[in-house]
Amino acid sequence: MSRVNWEERLSLFADEWKRTGISPKEWCEREGFSWGTAKAYISIKAAKALLAGGGDKTEKSERKSRKKTPKKSANSESVKREEKSADKGDAAEKLSASRPVHEDNETPDDFGLSDQLMTFAQFVVDGKTRVEAYRLAGYKGEGNTAYSNASRMLRNARVSRYVHHLRNERQKRYSAELDDVITQLVAIINADPNEIAQYRRVNCRYCWGENHKYQWRDLEEQIRAEKKAESENKPPPDLSGGIGFVDNADPNPDCPRCNGEGKGEAFFADTRDLEGDARYLLQGVKLGKFGIEINTADKDAARRELARLLVARGPGGTGKEKGNGKGSEPTVIIKLVNSPDGD
Repeated sequence: MSRVNWEERLSLFADEWKRTGISPKEWCEREGFSWGTAKAYISIKAAKALLAGGGDKTEKSERKSRKKTPKKSANSESVKREEKSADKGDAAEKLSASRPVHEDNETPDDFGLSDQLMTFAQFVVDGKTRVEAYRLAGYKGEGNTAYSNASRMLRNARVSRYVHHLRNERQKRYSAELDDVITQLVAIINADPNEIAQYRRVNCRYCWGENHKYQWRDLEEQIRAEKKAESENKPPPDLSGGIGFVDNADPNPDCPRCNGEGKGEAFFADTRDLEGDARYLLQGVKLGKFGIEINTADKDAARRELARLLVARGPGGTGKEKGNGKGSEPTVIIKLVNSPDGD
């Protein structure tokens, strides 16, 4: 079987992708190539790099034409050796050029990730949910399966390191971009504090038990209660309320014990999973002598800062109408004070 010219195939894919937006996997399967092999050469990033640098293709074509018609000489063996050396150099160059060019020119080998995993991480950093990022990266799965697989991938140490790397790099760029600063302020203002921490009312043990009797979680809890009562020479517990108690269920409005109000409890979200606007609202978490403290950005301060920036930009939106000098961009300094109540 003849060797596949992946540079030529990448060029064909790039032309069709530019016209139709076809995915690399779909194109390779249609052309009869094994995706396991082709994914190292055919990718959207590589296609973009090829389309952006069209001059490289002409230069490589010229090198190939020169190799096809080498001049005959008495030292033919030397010519052959040179050709072999050039072929190896071109092969390495092709492999390097066909690899996806990720953000900051990082390649999969820099983080020990596959192209698909790096794509998944980039979608996460772009603000997609883990399930959306999982599917956009080309993985298959529905419902709980997709969520479970995406969560496991997000917890992977290498993926997590790459996500943090991308976010840190973007944060450096955002600090100098006025539009991005405004976007962050808007995110802080629109964020729902309940995504981070909330005080909620949940059902009591008598809300959903049979005839509003004490409801147990499961048989194991009932058996433990019976053994404890027996060891303490106390009457056996009432088991008539049944099992199936769920801690975070809503109160029963007809419950005679709590009068439908249930019981109150504080709940804190897993901050590693915060997405969207809530990620900008969170400033940090610390464990103090009074318990867990969650620091959030002050929404009032964000509103004031946003109003100041919008006024500074002026009606033209260029920042030249009002600045620190003629035609100068306004100086952007964000000072957000932590709000004790998280709003």
